[in-house]
Amino acid sequence: MTPRRQLADTLAIGAILAVAVVALILLVAPSIVVVIISFDTRAYVSFPPVGFTLDWYAKVFEETALVEAMLNSLQVGITVTGLCILLGVPTALVCVRGRFPGTTALSVFVLVPHMVPGIVLGVAVLFAGALVGVGPSIYLQSLSIAVFVLAVMVRTVMSRLQRLDPALEEASANLGASPFQTLATVTFPLLLPAILAGAVFTFVEGFDNLSVAIFTHGFRDRPLPVELLALVQTTNTPLVAAVSGVQIVLAIVALVIVAATIGLDRVNE
Repeated sequence: MTPRRQLADTLAIGAILAVAVVALILLVAPSIVVVIISFDTRAYVSFPPVGFTLDWYAKVFEETALVEAMLNSLQVGITVTGLCILLGVPTALVCVRGRFPGTTALSVFVLVPHMVPGIVLGVAVLFAGALVGVGPSIYLQSLSIAVFVLAVMVRTVMSRLQRLDPALEEASANLGASPFQTLATVTFPLLLPAILAGAVFTFVEGFDNLSVAIFTHGFRDRPLPVELLALVQTTNTPLVAAVSGVQIVLAIVALVIVAATIGLDRVNE
């Protein structure tokens, strides 16, 4: 390799790294600023902070409305996760292992709600619910968010399933195992890392979703993102930043759980 070629490669790698660093900073910096503001001693949002206190985090759990909103979001997140597992895993199996025309169309159909803006889907579900006499509630909210994020579970499991050697399942069948036994003892254990990863991601989306939830939540069961939006409109204290900090910590904990249990590098193996 000529010196000129080496110099060009070095400059190209340096430029790529510089762009990556700038992009990372732009992505992470806003969250870091919010977390820093949440520890400020002043009663209004300002940066940089002039002191350090945990009072705003304590106040988050003293506010009845915020605690109820967190519990509502927790219920929605768990429900969304359960629905995505029950619907997404069989759908992924059909899309990858199915032997009938239309499997490709099915996989594309599952993707459609996730490609539609959440606001559009939220309005559509709200109107559809009104047509059948179902008003905004925590159940309609959970169902609509599950439809919105189902593709995450399906695509995660499909990616894992496409990398599994079908010979493993064929060997199980040749040894006398029934299709159900093969699914339970061979396929499902191998899919477990992808299912767990999809469950974590769908739970976080169910807990934090605003675009769909703002149209489908009930008056008495507002989720945390909607409550936070209302809080932003009525107050300028670091309490808003503290609530955001709680949500950021939840997302980080979810990623840590995935990394500690199955490893981020195994999600799409």
